[in-house]
Amino acid sequence: MEQIKSGKPVTAKTINDILAYCDIRITDDILTDLINSPRLILNELDNLQRLQILRDKLGSPFGKVHTPGVYIFTHKITGAKYVGSSPQLAVRLYGYLKERHRSIGQLIPLLKDNLSNFTLEVIVLKENNYEFRPEIVLEQYYLLDPSFNLNTVKVANNPSGSNAKPLFMYNRDKSILHYYSMQQKDFITNLNIHYVTFNKHLNNGTYYLGKYFFSREPVLTAKVKEMSDLELVSMLEKDRIKYNKNKPVNSLSKSILLVDDKNNTKLFLSLGKCLEFLINKGFPANHKTLVKRIDSGESYHGYKIKFV
Repeated sequence: MEQIKSGKPVTAKTINDILAYCDIRITDDILTDLINSPRLILNELDNLQRLQILRDKLGSPFGKVHTPGVYIFTHKITGAKYVGSSPQLAVRLYGYLKERHRSIGQLIPLLKDNLSNFTLEVIVLKENNYEFRPEIVLEQYYLLDPSFNLNTVKVANNPSGSNAKPLFMYNRDKSILHYYSMQQKDFITNLNIHYVTFNKHLNNGTYYLGKYFFSREPVLTAKVKEMSDLELVSMLEKDRIKYNKNKPVNSLSKSILLVDDKNNTKLFLSLGKCLEFLINKGFPANHKTLVKRIDSGESYHGYKIKFV
């Protein structure tokens, strides 16, 4: 870019010319205010308290209220820099520090297993009344500084999907959060979940492998399961093997819940598995009878039978 090569000071006009594609216009006073925004510097990114420090400053990445801002990674030895921005800063930084982002570009491969080599500067833009996204403006300002040599793209991105909600993977009762991402493709690529399967369970509110629930809504009471992606993938693979051994081969493949008169419950992955259980108990059960009892809500030999 001519601006970077020229070494001239960056002005509001410079920013306006570059960001004209997203209809952003600022003044020099606004640019100065953004540059002077308060910031937090973390020098020890391998410190176990780093996530709590960010949570105290930005809020929970799994909360309903999100803080916009800019982040700058600086290599302690080489001085190489990377700048980025997000309307959901806590979510973005959690992804970096937990190594949840795909290993692309120049920064992420350097961060992998080497967080201690970097400092992190966080610029919080919590209080603003602008009619534009200020984090994009401030990111663009830094992108025009040649010292930010880890950025391969020199124009700040304003994606149409920037307001999209994160995606979450919980256990059945949503008490545990196993995984989250801003992008569906991370579930497909990182967790080996077929996109048709993922969308089916997300849209229908059904359970993946009979035990995982996908949602776009954060559950504030859920506890975060601290697992690496590799550990999570290994756990899912074991669950797939177990699930496929019991997977129904007939069309009546909805999960079935049996509730006895003492309110004890038993879950089956299909009507066929439920039928097998009842027959082994000595009851003269068949598919037609069970479906009738499910539809009518009547109990069958002391059991309430429900689709789940």
